[in-house]
Amino acid sequence: MNTVIESGRVRFRQLTTEDVDFVLAITSDPDWLYFIGDRGVKEPDEAKQYINTSSSSFSQQGFGLWVVEIDVVEGDSRIGLCGFLHRSFLDCPDLGYAFLPHGRGQGLALEAVTLALRWAAKSGLNSQISAICRCDNTRSLHLLEKAGFTAMGKFFQRDVPSHQFFLKTIEPE
Repeated sequence: MNTVIESGRVRFRQLTTEDVDFVLAITSDPDWLYFIGDRGVKEPDEAKQYINTSSSSFSQQGFGLWVVEIDVVEGDSRIGLCGFLHRSFLDCPDLGYAFLPHGRGQGLALEAVTLALRWAAKSGLNSQISAICRCDNTRSLHLLEKAGFTAMGKFFQRDVPSHQFFLKTIEPE
């Protein structure tokens, strides 16, 4: 596969149609459903649409979500998604990430977030990056603080649990 960027343990590449099974797995993961929400990806055709939307984000916005992979002896090397999303209500890219159970609890999410932020700095993406996290997602809240994000306040929407809004200023490299 076409690696975009890599660090010590993780590498990023764009989603392809060969990732339909992975997209179905991650978007149906109980943590994804609880912390991110149901995105209506339940069938292979819906997973292909998710992949197409991600791919078009790179051409339209200059950024999107990458597949996060690790080297493995056995099993699936795909452990998560990480990258940046365009949100119509924000003036800056929004950091997004999610990991399957076999990619959690090993510091890989922090490594992936750090790698994404490094890519943003080298790409001249924007001087500010946002992140939005459910207030009860303590692992993600801690990760964002470790990655240098500053909590700016709560984010409220009707019929949706409250979220914490974060910002981080990045310096171009």
